[in-house]
Amino acid sequence: MIQRIQTVYLLFVFCIMSVVVYLPFSSSWTVAADAGIIAVLAMITIFLFKKRKLQTTICYTILFLLALIYVLYFFFDRPVLSFQELFPKLRFTIVFPFIAFILTYLAIRGIKKDEKLVRSLDRLR
Repeated sequence: MIQRIQTVYLLFVFCIMSVVVYLPFSSSWTVAADAGIIAVLAMITIFLFKKRKLQTTICYTILFLLALIYVLYFFFDRPVLSFQELFPKLRFTIVFPFIAFILTYLAIRGIKKDEKLVRSLDRLR
C-alpha cells in the first residue's frame, strides 16, 4: 500500500486539505466543509488500494470538489473588488487546492498505471 506512489500523492492531498480547513482560506464555512470532505475522501481512497476502479472514481470526485472550492471562493465568498484590489487580498492558501488538484491528477495516473500492469499480468496467465 505505502510503496505505491499514488498513496504518497493522496497522503499529501490529505495533509494539504487538512491545512486548508484550519488556515484562513475563506470566510465561508462551505469552503472549509468542502476541504474537509476532500481530506476525508483522500484518506479513504488510500485504503481502497485493492479496488482500483473505485479509487479512480473517488479521485475524479476529489477533482470535481477541488474545482468547486474555487467556484465557491471566487463567485460567492470574496467581495466584489477591482482586479488591482484583488491580488493584495488573496492569501497564500489560495494555491493549496491547486496543488492538491495536481497531486490528485498524478494519483489517478498512478492508479491507471497499476491497473494496466495488473491487466497485462492477467493476460500472461
